[in-house]
Amino acid sequence: MISVMRKLLLLVLFLPVMVFAQTKQDLFYLIDKFPVNKSGDVNFCIIDSIKNSSKGVIYIKAIQATDYSFKNAPSTTIPLYDDVNNIIIYKGKFIRIDRIQKTFSTVLNTYIYRFTIKIECMDNAYKLSIYDISESEGDFTIMLSDLLKKEYYEKMKLSAGSLKAKYNSILFIYNYLTSKIKSVREYMLKENVQIKSKQPE
Repeated sequence: MISVMRKLLLLVLFLPVMVFAQTKQDLFYLIDKFPVNKSGDVNFCIIDSIKNSSKGVIYIKAIQATDYSFKNAPSTTIPLYDDVNNIIIYKGKFIRIDRIQKTFSTVLNTYIYRFTIKIECMDNAYKLSIYDISESEGDFTIMLSDLLKKEYYEKMKLSAGSLKAKYNSILFIYNYLTSKIKSVREYMLKENVQIKSKQPE
């Protein structure tokens, strides 16, 4: 009986450590999913081919794709439509509200995420990039590239709850941006789309 009680006590003592390790492992796995360039900056970069299409036609289609994919997302500035170089630059943002349940109350933390999407059009192809991704809470802003540094999590002894909060935040960013990339690409690669020469207002 004493032996069984000892085993149960050891299990209870080591359980927080096990949860901590698993959470950190999941976090590092998620971090590895992000595309990071040689400078250490996060940059989602995709090049797609669109056969038998001039850069002018692809540019107009890219304007429509951007308007379609981000019509419900607020832009931090007026989108740039460069008709000469056939480039679109859109600076957007999205919001996450984290609800933390306390003993006698609920705390709401609001996080604002900002990013830049750039679409460069050429004959028979286009290049899509998403970069300058940041997270803001109140007056504090951190670049996603800094948020993804494994060394920080390896050195700091964060609780399982703190790591889980970081995981949820980073996962939210990843899911949002990959869903927007998917939306733009699906629109760009879709056939039989009516091409309108007018830019969105």
